[in-house]
Amino acid sequence: MRIINAPSLLRQIFDEEPDLPGAVEAVELIAREHGDVYRVRAGGKGFIAHVSLNGANYLQRLRTSLARVATLNDERVPRIAAWCQSNNGKAWAVLVCPEIPGEELNRANATTPALDSLADLLFKLHSTDAPIERHDSIIFTPDNPAAFGAFADTLLARLADLPISRDRVRRHLDGMSRYLDENGDAFKVTSRLIHGDLHRSNIVVSGQKVGLLDWGDLTGGDYAYDLASLKFVLDSVIPRSSAEFIRERGRLYRDRFQDQTLELRLRYFLSLAGLVRAIHCADDTAAFGPGRAWRVRACYLHSESQWSRPLRLDGTGIGAPVAKTEEWALDIRQPLRGLFYLVAPRRVS
Repeated sequence: MRIINAPSLLRQIFDEEPDLPGAVEAVELIAREHGDVYRVRAGGKGFIAHVSLNGANYLQRLRTSLARVATLNDERVPRIAAWCQSNNGKAWAVLVCPEIPGEELNRANATTPALDSLADLLFKLHSTDAPIERHDSIIFTPDNPAAFGAFADTLLARLADLPISRDRVRRHLDGMSRYLDENGDAFKVTSRLIHGDLHRSNIVVSGQKVGLLDWGDLTGGDYAYDLASLKFVLDSVIPRSSAEFIRERGRLYRDRFQDQTLELRLRYFLSLAGLVRAIHCADDTAAFGPGRAWRVRACYLHSESQWSRPLRLDGTGIGAPVAKTEEWALDIRQPLRGLFYLVAPRRVS
């Protein structure tokens, strides 16, 4: 086991870096993700410090992503205030950004101005052309339709110990695969910058202001993936209007970018969004067993519902029905949440 004295290291960095105030007033551990995440109070201002003991690889990727989106010159995006690493870059690394204040997106703060601000930021991002970033046959990103076969195999492996019918999941995945084969040309679109990891925890709101965090998965790809991920998020915070919200944005994208195949691609990506979240929930093997099973079930059924009733950008029938996500149950206060997990259905047969 390796242990780092993070508060001491952070105080040293804040003393030495020219763009940081020297006097550290408080250091608070707030999360453990790819490394430890600290909130630092210094010079009367707030900062977020990412500290990795596993080398600089992930934080270097995050640093590169933030440098790319810095060209947007937008206060809703974190900016790099300091970067430090051990001499060989293998022992530790620290990335510091000024804190974007706010609370995680939820039903109470998902106001029209806040959501419009988020949509505006995403449109600004998606308006930036970017070289498409394809990976080899071993490493892939889920936004790449060419990697769906590998994604499907990964999903089936993750669901092996859960009460979900493998045959049912396989039929659903086979239908999506055939759809990609039949409509391959429609997915050959201009690559643009996409966030790649839209989730409630990555969206913070303070009044009418919004911030978008965790840019480590920034890549060049299809903005339909981000729009579909946003629909999944909004189903748990504005369920009465989430489909219409995405339809309005879809029309904007279609018209501004002359994108006549967007509706067709959205059917695939809206269904994919639930499957991506199902993998994340399935990977949480330390979670309460019935809760983990219910969360995966909810995400999978969300995928099926988007597939069977696809979003329509025109006409009276919108499609893309609202379906519960794992966030719906997480919003229930403990201990009622635990009771819900015990009595709620968990099997998909």
